[in-house]
Amino acid sequence: MANGPVLQLRRINKSFSGVKVLRDVDITLSNKGSILGLVGENGAGKSTLMNILAGVCPRDSGEIVLEGQPYSPKNAKDADLAGISLIHQELNLFLNMTIAENMYLSVAPGSKIGFLSYRVMNREAKKVLSHLGLNLNPGTVADNLSMGMRQMVEIAKAIAREAIIVVFDEPTTSLSDREKKHLFTIIRQLSRKGISMIYISHTLDDVIALCDEVAVLRDGAVIGQKPIEEIRKEEMISMMVGRKLDHLFPYVEKDCGETILRIENLCQWHTLRNISFSLKAGEIVGLFGLVGAGRSELARAVYGVDPIESGIVYFKEKPVLHPHPEWWIKNGMAFVTENRREEGLLMPKSVRENLVLANLQNMRKQFGKMDTKREDRDSDSVIKRLDIKTYDKRQQTARMLSGGNQQKVVIGKWLLTDPRVFVIDEPTRGVDVGAKFEIYNHINKLAKNGSAILFISSEMEELIGVCDRIMVMCSGALTGELLRKDFNQEKLLTLAIKEYGT
Repeated sequence: MANGPVLQLRRINKSFSGVKVLRDVDITLSNKGSILGLVGENGAGKSTLMNILAGVCPRDSGEIVLEGQPYSPKNAKDADLAGISLIHQELNLFLNMTIAENMYLSVAPGSKIGFLSYRVMNREAKKVLSHLGLNLNPGTVADNLSMGMRQMVEIAKAIAREAIIVVFDEPTTSLSDREKKHLFTIIRQLSRKGISMIYISHTLDDVIALCDEVAVLRDGAVIGQKPIEEIRKEEMISMMVGRKLDHLFPYVEKDCGETILRIENLCQWHTLRNISFSLKAGEIVGLFGLVGAGRSELARAVYGVDPIESGIVYFKEKPVLHPHPEWWIKNGMAFVTENRREEGLLMPKSVRENLVLANLQNMRKQFGKMDTKREDRDSDSVIKRLDIKTYDKRQQTARMLSGGNQQKVVIGKWLLTDPRVFVIDEPTRGVDVGAKFEIYNHINKLAKNGSAILFISSEMEELIGVCDRIMVMCSGALTGELLRKDFNQEKLLTLAIKEYGT
């Protein structure tokens, strides 16, 4: 390797459909084994820049220098051969294949023309996994792994292909705290072995804890690149959003009204145990719990996505005999699912089509024709309110949006229904700090207008900052509740590990 930076991106430009998404981007990955944090709002251009580096899409202009040599990948295979490995937010494993098969999908060790040695492939895979401290059987099918272990297999793939630079795109989105700590241990281990990394994340505390330098993108341009010890979190936020955010969690006082939703003794086979609670108009109620506590399962059961074993759901004090999503939509309940890609969006459909999806009954004119003018008007209003980064709402599909902008579309489609009850499951996951602030503001506005909000989150800070009271779950049961005057993280964690009935 020649002396000098491992990687230099110089004056990189990229446009889609005439809209410029990268503007003269200059970023340097300084030393072998260094970790560069890459931060910016959703739609700032982070993923596009990394896709150019990984050969997924070409740059319009500019140059890339890799280990002192010009680098111009024509496709992902070129990047792979050059030692660039991109680990996507939505992991890229074939779930029906084994760990070893995924690791050596392109080039299997010990293979000859027309032959494939599974014995050699499994042996080599075992070496790499052991090198990372992973006690995994290479013959295990990927579908049987937890999200954390799938993430580790993606890293093992990169090591098996002798990567010199590994790019992580929001790697902790679906990980538990334990899995995240394990990931960070592995990343630091790779750094010590001389593998350089680019770490993309909206969790700025993680960037500060893990990275050597940080580069900030805003609107497709680099605002600055600094050593991590020379930049504070508040400065990072200001650089990202172009303004100072004095209060990240904009809490407002509200007057609570009548009980809109009431749950009595809800049970679900081996999952939920005697759950009882209520939501009042104008109230934001948090739901906290550790991984596996049953928070998402509770939301899905109430909304009728999954069946319930026993218990009663009351809406405006009338029993709902058979809860079902279609009934709830007609009667004023919105549900932002945790799984936005598979359950919250129609990925091949346009941004506009997704935004009006939950309000189609109000988009029809006489004889069933769609009111296209209203579709445009309503979708434009949500795009503006949530600052959704899209270059063409009619042509750009949900799949083509960044993860954070996808989340904004999921939330935005429900804002058009003016819901009486809003159940939101991890609404800010994968969303940048500026967009989080706007989402909190819209949740507050809904509550001020009389909607009841059930806010499910694994982030204690945002629940403490936004909610009027917080319920806590452990092992499928509610173990306690805190009013706003009693909020603190220690009390929440104590309830989150408390066994039912103790």
